[in-house]
Amino acid sequence: MNTERWNNILAFDLDFPQAEYGFSVRLANENNWNKNFTQKAITEYKKFMYLAATADAMVSPSEIVDTVWHQHLIFTQSYQAFCAILGKNVQHIPSTKNKAEFEKFKLAAERTTKLYNASFGDQPKEIWSALTIYDGLHLAKGRVKIRTILVIGILSFIALATPFYFLLKPLYVQIDNPYFLIGFLVLTTLTLLGLEAFNKRQFKKIVQYFDRNNFIFDLQPSELIYLKSRQLTNVIHTSVNELINNNALRVNENASIEMSGFGTADTLEQLQIANEVNDAGVITYPALLKRLLLKPVFYTVASCMDAFRKYVIRSEKFTHLFLANFTGLLFLLMLVFTRLVTGVLRDKPVTLIILIITVFIAVIVLYLHRLVNKLFSTTIPDLYKATVLPNIDTNANWQWLYFLSGNVVLAAPTLVLINSLEKNKYNGGDSTGGSSCGSSCGSSCSSCGGCGGD
Repeated sequence: MNTERWNNILAFDLDFPQAEYGFSVRLANENNWNKNFTQKAITEYKKFMYLAATADAMVSPSEIVDTVWHQHLIFTQSYQAFCAILGKNVQHIPSTKNKAEFEKFKLAAERTTKLYNASFGDQPKEIWSALTIYDGLHLAKGRVKIRTILVIGILSFIALATPFYFLLKPLYVQIDNPYFLIGFLVLTTLTLLGLEAFNKRQFKKIVQYFDRNNFIFDLQPSELIYLKSRQLTNVIHTSVNELINNNALRVNENASIEMSGFGTADTLEQLQIANEVNDAGVITYPALLKRLLLKPVFYTVASCMDAFRKYVIRSEKFTHLFLANFTGLLFLLMLVFTRLVTGVLRDKPVTLIILIITVFIAVIVLYLHRLVNKLFSTTIPDLYKATVLPNIDTNANWQWLYFLSGNVVLAAPTLVLINSLEKNKYNGGDSTGGSSCGSSCGSSCSSCGGCGGD
């Protein structure tokens, strides 16, 4: 291995010169990759390009490495500078998918694995074997969407209402209130408790099937903060707090913000905040948040986590879980609805039953909404607390403390800024507490066969 050449390749900064929508941010956003996975994919791309520059024959990238390569080709000046360091103008040869080329690219892939193992050790499966970032989750796509389940459930409820009425009427005419109401409340309580225990077990099973080298076990605290709360403003609060603690930001008595002239901005997020405050001179926190929510370095966090949520929610395991809960709740609703119909047809007082049905429908809506969010707001954060964080130096990144404890770890000036948001909302100002952004998500280019030739 040519150590000097590899060190130069490894040191090459694909984000130079820094830009608001630079290489790594764009790569993450357009492919819905989280930050650590993006950096890992870039490192593996550099390893592949080292092999391409030093091999005597054609080598072939994985799907994910090829995605990085396609992205780098768009940054023409950076790619030319990179090839200069490689010492070779590495050409991208797209696959035509014909049978004549199949054997050639197969041999190239095998050659790549051997060369990689000789130079760098074992290939990480999440980069070299997976087709997408989600492969290690082992979640097959569901055959029906949740929206379809809801529609079919409501139609089935309507269709079964008459048979249920005739089935339950002989029993209901013999049960007076309050015995029915007491029995219904007891049955509802037991059903909800049973569903809670069932859901907890099923969520744990879903997570247990995730590969330990999958991206979900390598999230940034900011990504977990958003996944847990779906409030991008919470992610921004952490970077603002870091700048305040570094004495780079000054909070004035009227809750406006300006740069202090001291301290430093160390991360892309902090640099973005510093640039916005510098441009404004003095700015209120609601106005600053309104700007920052539109910046790629922040909304990419929301895009990645929202894409992960959508992938899981559309999976077969989750749709089956949702169906089981929805069916159980509809059955309870059918019991009380049939009681209502029986009472109306017998000219009995039904005001209380109508009230119970109204409340129970609201309970169903809230319960199902909570079910959709529980895996992300509770199960995965609890997984990190129990199995991931004990192996991480949380003191190395202050944001872990915010993930664990919330606002209590924020500096006093940061809390003043957050309070100014509440006052702004109360006074009818613009709300900046939305859950996510409206960024568009691009897809990666199709795979290629490999590279070759000078």
